[in-house]
Formats: sequence, C-alpha cells, structure tokens
Amino acid sequence: MLSVTLEIGLQTWWNKQWGDYASPTIMFLAGLATCWLAYRLIAFEKQPIPLAKIEENSVRKGIVIIAVFFVGAILIAGEYYQIQLQFPSQGDGTQSDVIPSLKLYVQRFLSGEYPYQPLVFNGWTVMPTYFPMMWLPYCFSEILAIDYRWTAYLIFLIPLFMLQWQLRKQDISLFEIGLKVALPFLFLFLYIEHFPDVLGYGVELMPVGLYFFLVMSLKWKKSFWLALPIVLVLLSRYAFTFWLPVYLLTIWMERGFKDVFKVSLWTLGGVMAIYVIPFLSKDWDVFFEGLAYYGKTAETAWQWQRADGRPLILINGLSHAIYFYDFVEGELLDQLKMNRLFHLGMCSITAVGIFYFYWKNRKRGLNISIYLLIGLKLYLVVFYSFFYVPFSYLFMLPMFLTIPILYQIPLFPKK
Repeated sequence: MLSVTLEIGLQTWWNKQWGDYASPTIMFLAGLATCWLAYRLIAFEKQPIPLAKIEENSVRKGIVIIAVFFVGAILIAGEYYQIQLQFPSQGDGTQSDVIPSLKLYVQRFLSGEYPYQPLVFNGWTVMPTYFPMMWLPYCFSEILAIDYRWTAYLIFLIPLFMLQWQLRKQDISLFEIGLKVALPFLFLFLYIEHFPDVLGYGVELMPVGLYFFLVMSLKWKKSFWLALPIVLVLLSRYAFTFWLPVYLLTIWMERGFKDVFKVSLWTLGGVMAIYVIPFLSKDWDVFFEGLAYYGKTAETAWQWQRADGRPLILINGLSHAIYFYDFVEGELLDQLKMNRLFHLGMCSITAVGIFYFYWKNRKRGLNISIYLLIGLKLYLVVFYSFFYVPFSYLFMLPMFLTIPILYQIPLFPKK
C-alpha cells in the first residue's frame, strides 16, 4: 500500500514533490516495488484469495459491488462533466490536438472519406498516426452527438465492472470488497482534483479500459477470446509491443504450439480486418509517414520551452527523459537519440527478464495469469518511465493496472 500510495501520489498531490530528478526516480522505484511485492505475495499462489462458497454472502457481496460501483461512477461522472465544461472538446487544437484529431478521423470515416489523410488545423498540419481502435469507438459519440470523453469513460467502466464483479467469488469481507471497488474512482478523483487537464484534453480512459479487457483475458482458454483483446490493444495504445512476444511464448510453453498458432492467426486476421485491408491497403505509405512524423513530433516536443529555457514536456516529474536533456552532451537531436536508444534497451531487457523469471519458475507452481499481469504492469512502468515523449496522461495506464493486481491481494487476510 505504501508503494501504491507513492505511485499515485507522485502523479497527483505529490507531483514534483522532490524536484525534476528525484520525483520520477522515486515513482519508478515505487512501481517496481509494487510489482516485486505482488510477485512475492501472490505469484506462486494457485488461488491468492480463497474462494467463498457459492451461496455464502453472494447476494450481499453483489449488492455492495453494484452500489459502490454506481455511486462512484455517478460521482465521478459529475466531476467529469465539469471538466468537460472547463476544457471544451471543440477547438482548433492549439491547446491539445487529441480530441480535434479524433473528430476528423471519425467524421471522415462516417462521411465515406479516407480517414488517413493529413489533419489540417489552424496554422499547422498533423500527419495521421492513430491506429483504428484509437478513433473507431468514437463513431458512437459522433452518431449520438455526445462528447467523445463520455465514450472513453463508458469503455473504461464496462471492463472495470466485470473485474469488480469477480470479487464476489472471493472469501473477503464486505468492507474489503467495497474498498477495492472504490479504489479506481478514488484514483480518478485524485487526477480530477490535481490534474484536470489529463482528463480534459485526452481520452486515455479508453485505452485503460481495453487493457482491463486484456487483463481479464489472461485466464481465458478459447483462442479467439485470447486474440480479441490483443488486437484491440495492439490497434490502440500499443506500448505493450515488447511484452506481447513474452505473452505468446508463454502461451506456447503452457498450452503448446497449436494454441499459440491459433491465437497468432486470429490476431493477424483481426489486424488485417480492422486496419490493413480497409485502410492501410489504400495507401501503404501512411504507416511509415506516421512513424516519421511521430519522430518529428518528439523533436518538436523537446523544443517546447518555458521562459527559463526548460522543456515543458520533460519537467512534469514523471519521466527520466529530463536526465538525457540535462546530462547528455551534444545537440538536442543527440540527446533525444540517446534517450530513444536507452528506452529501447530498457524495454528489451525488461521483456527478456520477465520471460527469464517465467522460465526459471514455471515448474515451481507459478500462477501464470497473475505473473503475466504483474509483468505487464512492470513492463509499462519501465516503458513510460524512460519514454522520450512523456505526456502526463500516458502514465494513467500503468497506474490503473495496479487495480487488478490489488484485486488479487488479500488486504485484510483472515487468520
């Protein structure tokens, strides 16, 4: 609980408490501690929390889950609405081009236009870099004429409730259930109170919801249902790219080549059906132009400076990228290149380490689904801690992946 408190605190009320250098390091170490302690506590438990008898308090547990969930969801919705008023989604993209860009993708798609054309704003042009699952769900908002952020909130709430509904099967008290159901809403409240722009300018709750879906699938058996969340995540916030081979190798080791082949085939088919055939096949250069533009965006972001010359995006107290700006000698492009190489190296080492620990302990009663969950959070903590374009809203993803881990840990174990 201390490590989790440090993590959420340094993203909200304690943000930059220890300056530009120590703050991201302490938050990073807190994230590592969360993963390591969870690994020691529950990774080797076949059932970390004993299951309750089916009839034992199941009705009361269900009532507590539903009541706390709906109260939390409604209270946060009220605060979220105020944020939407404070940060209008309509605009020329000068403050943030996230939602204006999404609107252009969706409106073009619904009107029959090719969505992957340059996004023209007042004074500058953005090349299309979003994969389909970052914008396709907002067709729902456009058709119903509602704010895009409500769709993101809904996609966050649905898998969250599915995760919470599983708590009724655990042999824990009603108080612990209520506390665990309330935790994600407490996290959201802290973001709203201390960094409203994180939710006001962006729609990061939708990728978080898709990752929740991926987390739930770690226990599933059918190849299609294993592949579906992989496709959804891969075509949205695809930061898990280095963790994915570890996941597929683990499926191979645990279930055999036939199962991993089916999962891979379904995944390839999903990517082809959602992205390659309808969009990429019409202009193969879109993907590579998007990658090149993303590289240019990183250079531009490092040049956004305060009056004192400090780069705005690197001094948010969340990322180690500031170390490369301040301590690596050379031109800005040299500093950025070093940060990219270090980021790539850290992600690779982390992925290899996750698989190594699996391989070493696979015959010692390792709980595979829990280990993969902890490994996913660990990988994302590393990924974003050294990421070279560290927008504040991105750090919500590894933070919220703490929730399903805590749902597997008995906070008040029975004697």
